[in-house]
This record gives sequence, structure tokens and C-alpha cells, in this order.
Amino acid sequence: MLMASQIPTRAGDCICFHIRHLSSLLDNMYNLDNMSKTVAKQGRRSTPMPKAMVKAKKSKRAALARFFPIADAVAALFRPHVEVVVHDLATNAIAYIANAFSKRKVGDSSAGDRFDDSTLEKDVIGPYRKVNRDGHNLRSITAVLRDDAGQPVAMMCINFDVSALERIGEQVASLAFLPGSLEPHAPFFHDNWRQALERAIGGFEARAGITIASMDSDMRRALIGELDAAGLLSVRNAPTIVAERLSMSRAGLYGYLKQIREN
Repeated sequence: MLMASQIPTRAGDCICFHIRHLSSLLDNMYNLDNMSKTVAKQGRRSTPMPKAMVKAKKSKRAALARFFPIADAVAALFRPHVEVVVHDLATNAIAYIANAFSKRKVGDSSAGDRFDDSTLEKDVIGPYRKVNRDGHNLRSITAVLRDDAGQPVAMMCINFDVSALERIGEQVASLAFLPGSLEPHAPFFHDNWRQALERAIGGFEARAGITIASMDSDMRRALIGELDAAGLLSVRNAPTIVAERLSMSRAGLYGYLKQIREN
């Protein structure tokens, strides 16, 4: 409210009064705008972290850092096939990674690797299978890292890329592939004939329930008859090899053959 002495009485005084009053209002508005900007800046400015919290964070980082050389050692021993990752359970993020063939980095989320609390009660989890981003199969194992109170604070995951071993296994399998045996009456050449002979003798022993060394003369005659019927004695030098295999003389073998063929 204006006092009586402040009210202008003449036209000139009235104009001057309004000019001064308008100027005062503009000054007040300018001051209010500056105050609003200052408050907004202070609101955006992050509140400094208390020193105790900073110290605790550094202490926790140092505690996890004790395990980093282990990760480096394992990764170096099996490089380039093994990746070792330390996951911080408090932040749910990667705290350290060695030989990062998964293309992950420190600070990335650990959500996909986190186990539930009941599983974290174990000291060692796995081995178990995982698949890398490039499609390679991984054989993985996880060690649960604990604080002095025995509470889980981190996980050390060791990921072994077995793709190279899988390729080697396929190559070995192809080299060790054994084709099917020849039919009994197929032509006999070199080792094929010997395989057919062993198969025939083994089959006779299995049916008789005894070995050649325990057979009497009648059973030997029956065996030689089967070998002859299968054509195994018609190959050049076969009688000599068969006689040796049956632990008998060649003359004895010919004697059995004569009896069989005459009958």
C-alpha cells in the first residue's frame, strides 16, 4: 500500500512514479529468475558421496582385486581357449575379465550369469555347458568367492571354449572309422580273408561255448568243415595259416579235410 506522501499529485510526477515502479518490478523478476536457475543447478549437481561410503567402496574393490591375478594366471595357462570372469554380486556387474573372447568388458551386466541364492551356497558350481556369442560350445565352471564372514560376494567363472577339441575329435573319428566287415562269401584279399577267418572261428567258439584249445577231435572236425564250406580253405596258403591258428599240424588239417570231403 502506498502512503499519502507517495501518491503523485501532478501529471509529470505521475509518469515518473510509474516508471520507477515498473523498474522495481523488473528488477525483482530478474532476481527471481536468477534464484530459480541457481536452485535448478544445485538440484542437478550430484551430492558428494560421504567419505565413509567412498572408503567402503574402495575396500570392497580391493577385496575383489585379490582374485584378479588368479583369473590372469588361469587365462594365461590355457590361452586362447579359456576366459575368466569375476562377477561382483553386489553390483551385478563384471568386476574383472581375462582373455575376453566373449567380447564383454568390465562394468557389463552379470544378470545372465547370476545364480540363485540357494545355488550360491555351493563353493563350486559345475562343470556345465554354455554357448558363446559366436556359437561355440563352452565348458564352464564357477567358484563362489566369499568374504571373511563366509558370505558370497563374487563369482569367478572359467569358460573353456571346446570348439578346437570338437574339431580334433571329428578328425580323429573320421580317421578311426571302421567300415563294415565283408560278407562270408565275399572275395578274400589279404587282411579281409584273415578277418573272415577270425570271425568264423569266433562264431564257432561262441556257439560251442569252449575255445579251440579245449575242443576234441569231433568238434575240430566240425569247425574245419565250416571253414571249408565257407571257402576259407580254398585261398592260396590258407591251410598253413589255418593249421597254425588251430594249433595243429598241416598234415593233421589235411587228414580232417580228407574225411570231410569224402563224406
